[in-house]
Amino acid sequence: MADSDHSTTTPSVTHRKAVNASSHSEADPAIRLLRCWLLAQHVSHVLCRLQQRLEKRILDAAAPKAMDEKVAYSIACQAEVEATTVALKLQDELPQIHAQSLLGIVAKLEIITGADRDIDDPTDFPWPHIASVLDDLKKIAGGLPVERPKRSVVHEDCRRYQAIATDLIGMEKQPAFSAPA
Repeated sequence: MADSDHSTTTPSVTHRKAVNASSHSEADPAIRLLRCWLLAQHVSHVLCRLQQRLEKRILDAAAPKAMDEKVAYSIACQAEVEATTVALKLQDELPQIHAQSLLGIVAKLEIITGADRDIDDPTDFPWPHIASVLDDLKKIAGGLPVERPKRSVVHEDCRRYQAIATDLIGMEKQPAFSAPA
């Protein structure tokens, strides 16, 4: 009866993992934190691209137009700082969050390894080792049910950070100021 351990078919195992992933994703605070962190990271990257485009416009603009571009650029830089600050604050919450499932542990490791991609060399110790543990956990627990944020949500957050930045800089809102698609 040595073969009886292999009697479960792959689709049943996959379905069970998917059902478990779905039910844990709603209850596990670590997975909720990951979703918020991923959104903040994505918005920060969108705002970074906007800031880079505006910086190029400043360099390419004539002197009178450059002043308007500098205002928009300053707002974009500050908006990116605001979004990045939110992502960092979410990372700071990680030690206080208690995962309630293997997928919650996967979520916490996703934040840790994802944060390091922007900071250190991911080939230095211990990052390849942590990535290996993360891959092993994903094979055992299944994938996380995390989706890419909706464009409307990203745009809403971009506008919110731009409004905060505009207030901090003390400028009136710029009518031509919009988040990239």
